[in-house]
Amino acid sequence: MILFYLFSLLTVSSAKLDEARLLFTKIESDEGKNEALLKLTSNYTLDFDPTIYAYNAAAEMTMANHTIWPTSKLSYFKSGKRKLEDAVKKYPDNIEIRYIRYAVQKGSPDFLGYRNNMNEDRTKIENNIDRLDWSDGFKKIVKTVISTK
Repeated sequence: MILFYLFSLLTVSSAKLDEARLLFTKIESDEGKNEALLKLTSNYTLDFDPTIYAYNAAAEMTMANHTIWPTSKLSYFKSGKRKLEDAVKKYPDNIEIRYIRYAVQKGSPDFLGYRNNMNEDRTKIENNIDRLDWSDGFKKIVKTVISTK
């Protein structure tokens, strides 16, 4: 019974991760997708599933694109940034978390000063991407993101 429960958790987590990856590609321009990603990932913690937690952090940061109040924009950004940096610090070898940070830094405005890890993250991703068990479609998306200016 315990094995069944663990297998069920892994299957659900895997499906949520696939859905989070898909939503992440659309959150910058689609507020509904951003809110869906926040909702999907809201119950995950840094210790339970750090990758989904990192997607939650990115979704929180990206909410800054979908609000008009400057103080709200900054609050969303800072809170998500803190979570994302905690994830990278605790799991520095998690390539997907590095990809999430890279993509967020690439999309953030220069004046926020959140672009200082892009070269490090890109190198780590490039050196490891072919060893990961990601789907070919997801690898293609990641390769496109890290190769475009």
